[in-house]
Amino acid sequence: MVEKNFSSQTYRKHQEKLFELVRMPVVTEDTVQEATRYMCEIVADMLAVDTVSIWHFDSSYRSISCQVAYSHESGTHYPKLTVHRELAPDYFDALQKDRVLAFEDVRNHPWVKELYTDYFVEGQRIQSMLDAPIYANNRAKGVICCETFFLREWTYLEELIVSTLTDFISILYFRLDRQAVDTHIRRLAYIDELTGLLKDTGFIEKMDEERQLQPQQLGALVYLKVDDFRSVEDAIGIEKSDEIVREVANRLRRYVDESNLSRMSQSGFAIWLPYGDRIKLNAVADELCEVLVRDPFLVDELEVILTMSAFIAIEQKDITTLEMVHRARIAASERVLQRAAIVFYEEEMGTKAANRLVLEMNLRSGLAGNEFMLYYQPKIDATTGALRGFEGLMRWNHPERGLVPPLDFIPLAESTGVIIDLEEWVFVTACRQLKRWHDRGEWYSLALNLSARHFLSEGVVEKFAQIAREEGVCTSYLTLEITESVGMENQQHVIDRFVAFREEGFSISIDDFGTGFSAFVYLKHYPIHEIKIDRQFIQVTENDPTGNVIVESIVDLARGLNLKTVCEGIETIEQWHALRELGCDEMQGYYFSKPLPLEELETWIADYRVHERDSFSKW
Repeated sequence: MVEKNFSSQTYRKHQEKLFELVRMPVVTEDTVQEATRYMCEIVADMLAVDTVSIWHFDSSYRSISCQVAYSHESGTHYPKLTVHRELAPDYFDALQKDRVLAFEDVRNHPWVKELYTDYFVEGQRIQSMLDAPIYANNRAKGVICCETFFLREWTYLEELIVSTLTDFISILYFRLDRQAVDTHIRRLAYIDELTGLLKDTGFIEKMDEERQLQPQQLGALVYLKVDDFRSVEDAIGIEKSDEIVREVANRLRRYVDESNLSRMSQSGFAIWLPYGDRIKLNAVADELCEVLVRDPFLVDELEVILTMSAFIAIEQKDITTLEMVHRARIAASERVLQRAAIVFYEEEMGTKAANRLVLEMNLRSGLAGNEFMLYYQPKIDATTGALRGFEGLMRWNHPERGLVPPLDFIPLAESTGVIIDLEEWVFVTACRQLKRWHDRGEWYSLALNLSARHFLSEGVVEKFAQIAREEGVCTSYLTLEITESVGMENQQHVIDRFVAFREEGFSISIDDFGTGFSAFVYLKHYPIHEIKIDRQFIQVTENDPTGNVIVESIVDLARGLNLKTVCEGIETIEQWHALRELGCDEMQGYYFSKPLPLEELETWIADYRVHERDSFSKW
């Protein structure tokens, strides 16, 4: 019996050692293994048993394997023993739910009698066994097994002692599991899974610490980014694009200390360089951008050729690494279409970005606060001078800034998606005004700009057709102007969208025709109604006779395809006369009128009618 073999002094000694093990500041696999080895000795001593062993379940609970064993005869050893569930299913089930399993005669107990000859630590010598499952995180991790070479009736005190000692092991296992979870969580938070590099959080913390250790040495943060990587993703898919990102990271490792490297975005990487000289930084960044993409990236059998740009924020003592990352990203947002660029952050970039944010917030509130107005610029018949209609142009009357130039807010509205709400408001407003003109017998047409984002959005055709019906306007009087760059997105999708608008009765006009690469593709492949010849060709017409050839060619080509031509930017009567002779159908420009708010437009219309009657009755 344990009472005869165990003194209070021995108990206190073992208790102190157990508390020392449990309170270990750092728990590792090695320290837990050492603790379990010692635990076997303690249990053997305290319970006066012949062997003590600790076993672990596999992850599926289909087997249990011996990790360490101790006996008074052999000391500590590590027998290669594994028991599978199918050999003792009742025993396995009991280990999942019972606090203690006491077997006075293992040779005759139905749960374990098939195991003792081959699977107990001392095999055929074992007579009795006392097991206590080890629980951690509410699940059995294993079992501590106490065995004797003689039949033994286990007492309640012995069962209590072994279960208590098992709790000490459970604490260690719990700490080890918790530590593994914490390590995994920390890895998820700090390490990029795709590349194995630091994420921005870990990189920023590390750089902040290193900068504090070397406050006198100013460095720089370089943000390297693959140019137009979104197009690569669209072309080959996300999974194959990830292969390219992984390869970019591997190439970076060859040239940059990995501890100073981070993946900041899908195709963007941050590098900390320990110097702040602009000339040197420019040279290093330029070389990195070149060597990283010098060789094509092989995806399956496709060779992908890339370019990279670098955006650099030079260290200042009073700013954090996070602020430097922010500055590098601001520099990146300044680049528009330039590839292989090297851009340094400048203070005015930050001011511009802040102003852009304020403008975006004002843009959203301005739409809700009815700060937008629709201006109208007349469109004139080139032959007769008659007023045919108008182009509706959006204007923003800011309560503090006054009229905000379209170039200041239209690109921002497009990039943020606000343009869709703005253009829907324009369309409703235009339809209502068109209805008023038609109700009083003035059958003007109206052209409205439609952004690429809105044109390609789902449901736009149905939405506009519904608005026109609700406002009582015939769609044949409405023309939607889009830029020719829309056709570069997805040709079949664009053609389908053109056809859908056409079936609803709308006309489609290509704005700024001739300024892009795809201009003449429209004439051949797209079901359009009208082209607007860009003002740069009109200005050439007046100053350079060779410009007439360009405009005349476009007009003749459009006439042959039964398309209407509109010349914009007319500023002089000479331009008007020249373009009329070249065969242009309609024109607009400051010579006739600048874009006007509705009140001024009505006055202009009345005056123009008188002018038109007096001036053109002689034609």
